[in-house]
Amino acid sequence: MEISLDVSGEEQVELAMGKPCPLEELRDLAHKIINKELNELVNGENDIKSIEVSLTFVGPDEIRELNREYRDTDEPTDVLSFPLWEGENGRFVVPSSDWGEIALGDIVICPNVVAEFAEKFGKRPEDELMLIYVHGLLHLLGYDHATPEEEAVMWRKQAEYLSKGEGDI
Repeated sequence: MEISLDVSGEEQVELAMGKPCPLEELRDLAHKIINKELNELVNGENDIKSIEVSLTFVGPDEIRELNREYRDTDEPTDVLSFPLWEGENGRFVVPSSDWGEIALGDIVICPNVVAEFAEKFGKRPEDELMLIYVHGLLHLLGYDHATPEEEAVMWRKQAEYLSKGEGDI
């Protein structure tokens, strides 16, 4: 399955973190996570040929506006995800395999907030960026952290994908 990562605003990463956006690592990680998760959801039986994910890096003002508009929270945040395949219960709905090509959804990341969190938690900004990116991808695939049980599953998945070196830069 081909995974296409449509990235915009990557200059925001370098402005906030002082390093270029790790595009290849982001693409590789998307490929590994999406293939594994979709294969588990459909028991390896689907005809989806390609999946597109949109990743946009924005500044604090823009993510604050999005957070206010979509989450009624008037402050900047590190990441927002906008899944296109969410069912009534918030879970991922597997698209018809007849479609062949699907857009999975959009991830919006604010590198400024990511860098602030990295400093606050004593982490490298690029490691925090990978964590937030994996977090966003998992939201697109139907994972959430609204309950303690959901949070435990999502945090375990994040740790699993990052501990195998799949998120290392």
